[in-house]
Amino acid sequence: MEQEFTPQEEKALYGKAKKRVQFKIHLMFFIFINVVLWLLFCFVFKLFKDEVQDVVRQFMLFISLTWGICIIAHYLLVYKWNKTLIEKEIKRLKKKKEKERKALEELKQNEL
Repeated sequence: MEQEFTPQEEKALYGKAKKRVQFKIHLMFFIFINVVLWLLFCFVFKLFKDEVQDVVRQFMLFISLTWGICIIAHYLLVYKWNKTLIEKEIKRLKKKKEKERKALEELKQNEL
């Protein structure tokens, strides 16, 4: 049986799914391009002098590591830190308002 969702819930789920799909596409590009670059290095740049090989290797390591860090950050943003700061602040304010309401009710109860 399929669960019914409100339009707001549908919109939130769509946004979350979209971000996760974008991450997966980003990850696939990262893997594909890095494999191609390292294969090029292994087969093409081995024909050049050692100095050129060292520069190219350092450049490729820099690209792979920098992009890898970006992939990790993208993963964390999409899967781990997916609540926006606004949503967290709204929750915090709702809790605060609820505590104030309860305190006011208790105060009224004590006055009676």
